[in-house]
Amino acid sequence: MAQTSHRPRPKAIRDRLVVALARLLTRPFFRRVEVEGGLPDRGPVVLAASHLYGFVDPVVLIAHLGVLPRFLAKGTLWKVPVVGRLLDLARVIPVHRRVDGAEAGANDGTFASAVAALGDGAIVALFPEGTTHDDPTMRPLRTGAARIAIEAAAVGVADVVVVPVGVTYEDKVRVRGRALISYGEPIPVTAPGADDDGHAAARDLTDRLRRALNDVTPHFDSTEEALALTEAATMSLTIDGAPPLLRDTAARARRLSRLDAPTRKALVDRVARYRMRLGFVGLDDADIVSRAPLRRLVRHLVVLAVLAVALSPLALAGLWANLVPAVLVLLAGLTVRAPVSKGTIRLLVAAVAFPAMWLVWAWQDRMDGAFGDLARGVTYPIDVLVGPEPGDRTGPLANVLAVVAAALLGAVALVLVERTWSLAMGVVRWRTLLDRRGQLAEVRERREDVVDATLAALGPGPGGRAVPAAAGRPVEATPG
Repeated sequence: MAQTSHRPRPKAIRDRLVVALARLLTRPFFRRVEVEGGLPDRGPVVLAASHLYGFVDPVVLIAHLGVLPRFLAKGTLWKVPVVGRLLDLARVIPVHRRVDGAEAGANDGTFASAVAALGDGAIVALFPEGTTHDDPTMRPLRTGAARIAIEAAAVGVADVVVVPVGVTYEDKVRVRGRALISYGEPIPVTAPGADDDGHAAARDLTDRLRRALNDVTPHFDSTEEALALTEAATMSLTIDGAPPLLRDTAARARRLSRLDAPTRKALVDRVARYRMRLGFVGLDDADIVSRAPLRRLVRHLVVLAVLAVALSPLALAGLWANLVPAVLVLLAGLTVRAPVSKGTIRLLVAAVAFPAMWLVWAWQDRMDGAFGDLARGVTYPIDVLVGPEPGDRTGPLANVLAVVAAALLGAVALVLVERTWSLAMGVVRWRTLLDRRGQLAEVRERREDVVDATLAALGPGPGGRAVPAAAGRPVEATPG
């Protein structure tokens, strides 16, 4: 598979701003983003990605790529005022769909813009499923990605390739989860023959793209099966309570999804019985396999104590500086039911609320009175650079430093809050382990039954019993 590319960084200020915003949103939103594979180092690329998480998908891709592709998106999004302005800022190309009432030929300009971008060597990115969804498998692909690539090749754009990209999420409802970007092998594109009007070539390329996306995208018959087989894959890869790489879990779960129906059903039943017993004793799978929970708990306590002594003043300031937008983001997630929509609304609110709050602190930082004193209490680390008095905090440099301080202090607060929460939950689970230790033998038997059945179903060879759980080639990871 192609390795991670080293494409040139964006030159336009607008592109730099969008990339910076994507990274600013991705780092706190995800605890870890893993990446396997990459794009070709040069040449025009049509990036065809799975679409499982709405607005989050392009944000995660932009944050990793470090450049701004020319995305295609359904034209109805421009009817939402704030969303439309953000799409224009990101140079997104609108697609007018017949299902939304568009007439035939409405997308001639869309295809021309995409082909022109490819001719300039740009990345054109789109989601060939045509819509975002919560299904456990891909929806049928539209031919847009193939048609754009073929049209570009037909007008003389050299070395056009279509790159399938699967984006997998640990949990679309949870904040601070993990994500995985999987780049498939580039599919070379050639101009259609003289006796082909392009339709047959587009259908053939779309079919090849579908098969390639299936290799890098979750593909299950039902949500129940997706949850159970992913759980079985995770359990069979877990060592001493440490979670495996999401890359390894996703790959093994896809292998399990290709087993025959009776084997899959038997494995789902085993996982369900194990999860039922776990729920009864009030523990997680990691608690069952952890070999030294008390030692780990003490280590967490020591780390937290050191962090609290060193960072608590900064964390308190950061917590106060970012409390209002954080609450707004959490409340926004409660306004929608569909998991696929929660990430979109959270990211949109975060993209507005956090920078707005930082600007408010920077504005109040130079003011007299109670609010000014409060703002300077939040941004106090910049005292050593600009001075502690209101008169010292005027000017663009002081304002920029105040905004940066509010953002960085928020990151410090996030680290300390996560560590504290992890320690608190560790104490609760350790006490539960002590209370339930007489029932754990049967729970462990059920777990061994699931792991044995999983490895037996996989068989010998890569991903099966003959390969250690920690095996696999290196994977790029971006911590949140």
